Amino acid sequence: GQFFVMMSPQEVLQGGTQRSITPRAHPYSPKSEAPRATRDEKRRAQHNEVERRRRDKINNWIVQLSKIIPDCSMENTKSG
Repeated sequence: GQFFVMMSPQEVLQGGTQRSITPRAHPYSPKSEAPRATRDEKRRAQHNEVERRRRDKINNWIVQLSKIIPDCSMENTKSG
């Protein structure tokens, strides 16, 4: 990607000067994975439930249409 230099060209080209980086006030600690795992499991379970309801709704509409449309039975719908 792109990056922007916020110094003058003379400062950039002078490679001899060292710049110090301020240390962190608190040491870096990655977040624990336990809450993320439970959150992901809850999201996955909710997604599965929503998808199951969606499929059931579609299948119910297909069954209702097969009853309305003449010459359409459940045996024919499985074969295409």
